[in-house]
This record gives sequence, structure tokens and C-alpha cells, in this order.
Amino acid sequence: MFLVRLGQHRRRSTLRIGGAVALVVALAASVRLLTLPAPHAPGTDWTLTEAFPSAAVVDVPGYVDGDWAYEPMLFLDDRTSLGTATPSGGGETALVILDGDGRIRTVRTLGADEAPQFGGFTAGDDRIAWLEQTAGDDGQGDAAIWIARRDGSDAHILTRDLGDFAFFNSQYDLHIRDGRVYWVASVPGDVLASEIRSVPVAGGDVSVRRIDGGWQSVGGDWLVSAMTAGGGATALVNWRTGRRQSIPNQASELVSCSSAVCRVLVLGGDGGATRIDVMRIDGRERHRAASGSVTAALVDVGLLDRWEVYSRQGSGASALARQQVLLYDIQERRTITLADGAGQIMGRGGFVWWGSGTGDDVTWHVVDLHTLR
Repeated sequence: MFLVRLGQHRRRSTLRIGGAVALVVALAASVRLLTLPAPHAPGTDWTLTEAFPSAAVVDVPGYVDGDWAYEPMLFLDDRTSLGTATPSGGGETALVILDGDGRIRTVRTLGADEAPQFGGFTAGDDRIAWLEQTAGDDGQGDAAIWIARRDGSDAHILTRDLGDFAFFNSQYDLHIRDGRVYWVASVPGDVLASEIRSVPVAGGDVSVRRIDGGWQSVGGDWLVSAMTAGGGATALVNWRTGRRQSIPNQASELVSCSSAVCRVLVLGGDGGATRIDVMRIDGRERHRAASGSVTAALVDVGLLDRWEVYSRQGSGASALARQQVLLYDIQERRTITLADGAGQIMGRGGFVWWGSGTGDDVTWHVVDLHTLR
């Protein structure tokens, strides 16, 4: 009799525990349903919030220190950027670091007579570097690679021994790794050849290594040939090991690549692009990413090996700011509209940013691609 009563007690306890577990599971499912993004309409672009509910677009002022027009050239994080600032009256240009509280630190100031031009902005763990071109003392032009600490202090010339530097407005025109700054230069003469040049971040002699052909850096030891058409081939080469891979293309295609992903522009009869495909460097997983009036907004292919940045005609109050900014997710094969009414679109170092507004009403907007998971 005692055993029967104990068995009944155990069954009742099991029923109570089972009911509690079911209630917890039901509540968890309800919370999950409440936090899921709204269903996406098939055949339309995604919004950033639909694709990544926790993603943030950070606004950056287009004017700093009163009336200085600001243009970010490199983001160190989503609230700290390095860029140029020019007063409304002109006369000089400053290279500054802008932080998330609106404070600026001046890295360099150059006069109008120096006609400064900047490029190749890059960052390492504790350094920033850039190419600076000025009129020079003799007016014939001067070019140098500058370097500074990541906070903008101790800015100085690293080298003027640049060779015939070949920059493509790519995030890898200059890049810092292993304690050195790297870039590619062309070799003058009738035979097409390139030089991989580098210099220690602490200063010193420039190291030069020659390689046959015309090449562009895509990061690390990898180089890619210029975008080709007419049945030619794009090639990747590791300049240190000699490993080479050809990516054949059809006569009606233009192919450009990173070290992992390729962008294929499929041309129509009039020579214009009819669609954009993406694929791995060995040709696998080729698929259509965009078609119609969509164009690539950046030279660099496949940011962080996942993201393509495109643009197309949108709406806006000014002809200078009517672009839509599109982010193509290679992994999920979907297009995300980041903005409409945009002007200039830029991206490097895992960040994408664009300007909106014109005149004295300009704002920059940045998305950190590292956070989109």
C-alpha cells in the first residue's frame, strides 16, 4: 500500500514539473516571436533593420570647429575618424581626427599655396599612414608617405622614396602589417613590371621587390591584375610565395577580385554593364548580385569577404545627392538598402560611409560592417 501511494506521488510531481517546463518553453517562444523582425516582402530590398535589428548607423557632422567643412577619409571606429577639414573661406586644409564627442585633434595644417592632395589612408594597431602630395618648394610637386600615432600625434614624413607609385583609390593602396608600410609602384620602361615596396613604421630604407606584370595590392601578400576584358584573364598572385591563380572571363565580362571574392560585370551590346555577378576566386558559387542601373560604388571587392557596396539612382533634393546606397550580402544573397539621397560613397577598413545634404547642411553616416552578424 505504501508503494502505491509513493508511485502516485511521483506521478503527480512529474506532471507538475512537466507543466512548468512546458510553460517556460511557451513563454520563451512568445518572447522570440515578439523580438523577431517583421517578415520581409519577397522581391524587394531589405532594410538594415530587417536584416540586422541591432545594427546602427552613426551620424558624423559635415562641419567641425565652426565653419570647417569636414570629409572623413578613414574610420578608426564607428565614432572616430580621420579626415580633411577646410574653412568656408578657404586658404588652408587641415588633416584632423574627429572623435564621437565632436572634439578634433589637428594632425597637419597646410596652406593653399601647397595645393595638398591626400590618399592611401590606412591604419595599423598603433599607427596611421597616408600619402601626401603638395606643390613642393619648387612648384614641381612633392610626394611623401606620412605616418603618425593612432591618436594623431608625432606626425612626420616616413619616406619620399615612393617609386612610380600606383594608387587605385583602394583600401590597400597603402597598408600596414608586420611593422611595415607596403605599397605597389610601376616600373618605368617598355616591359610591364611592378615593384612591391615597403618601409619600417619606425623609418629606414625602402625595400623593393620586382615582379613582372601590372598589379594592384588586395591585402596581405596578394596582388591582382588590372580588370580585363576581351577574353583575357584576371589573375591573382602571392608575390612572396609565387602562388598564382587565373580567373578566366568571357569576352563580354570584366572581372575584378579581392583575395577571396570576384566581381563580374557582364556587358551588353553597347558596352554597358547589364548585371553584376559575384563568385569565389575559383569560380564556385557564382550568382547574380545586381542588374539594371546598379553600379559598383567602390574599387574594392567583397569587403570583409562578404559585402559588396553598390549604388543606383534614387531620390534627393540635389542632383549631387540622389544615390541609393546598397549593401549586397554575398553570404545571404540579399540586397540591403542603407540610404537614399546620398552623395559621395566611401568604404575601407570594414566601414562604409556616405554623405547626405548639400551646402552647409551636410552630414556623414557610417556603418561598421564588423557588427553585422
